[in-house]
Amino acid sequence: MIALAELPLRQELPWPVLLGYLRPRLIPLLERIEGGAYERRVGAQWLRVAPAVDGTLLRIEASRRVAAGGLAERAARLFGVEEDPAPALRALARHPVLRPLVARMPGLRPPGCWDPFELCLRTIIGQQVSVAAANTLMHRLIERSGELTPPAVLAADLSQMGMPGRRVETLRVLARAAQDGLRLDAPWAEVDAGLAALPGFGPWTRGYLAIRLGRQPDAFPHTDLGLVRAAGAESPAALLAQAEAWRPYRSLAATLLWAG
Repeated sequence: MIALAELPLRQELPWPVLLGYLRPRLIPLLERIEGGAYERRVGAQWLRVAPAVDGTLLRIEASRRVAAGGLAERAARLFGVEEDPAPALRALARHPVLRPLVARMPGLRPPGCWDPFELCLRTIIGQQVSVAAANTLMHRLIERSGELTPPAVLAADLSQMGMPGRRVETLRVLARAAQDGLRLDAPWAEVDAGLAALPGFGPWTRGYLAIRLGRQPDAFPHTDLGLVRAAGAESPAALLAQAEAWRPYRSLAATLLWAG
């Protein structure tokens, strides 16, 4: 393997925990986890991302040399290499529901994404279905489109995918908006305003994207049933009230609950 880049970590990642969280949420045919590493298909080859033995940096490797500039930026965004979650984790560890999760997952931070458009597609597909079902639907989408770009999604036959028609239309609306100039890598306030103007981007969807795409530290999609159950809350409203004590680090609190 050829070393393409090394990304210093401000704090060591709980790598097995993070891979366990990402595994069911990977983009089929484009991402995989093999041999304790995250792997990403770029063209005809797979890149490998894994921490060094001492945990101080992430290494990006490939079977042959490719330009690493943009790849390093994508890996850094996915794994939050420049973030130091220690102060937030110390604050969250004061709360009984989160304390054991912080102890089990030191250094955890919300994952970002390799590609903003892909993450938005995956989030739409994940609306009101299980993680496993979303993975199946994502596999169908990429098989039909060939690649996850706005032109490819717009050109694909998305009928009979096993999704409600409105959700299929949301995929197309997003692809059309991105093709027409909606910048999903812009500052979050701009992205959020653009998404809010599109049909199918309700509070849960934008709340989840605020965590992984917008890197908003206090975003919290309190209607997520997985969060409600993990926190032991009786309802989304009860969870929202409970999470007031977790401000201003609710996005990390949500990640702890999901990963735990």
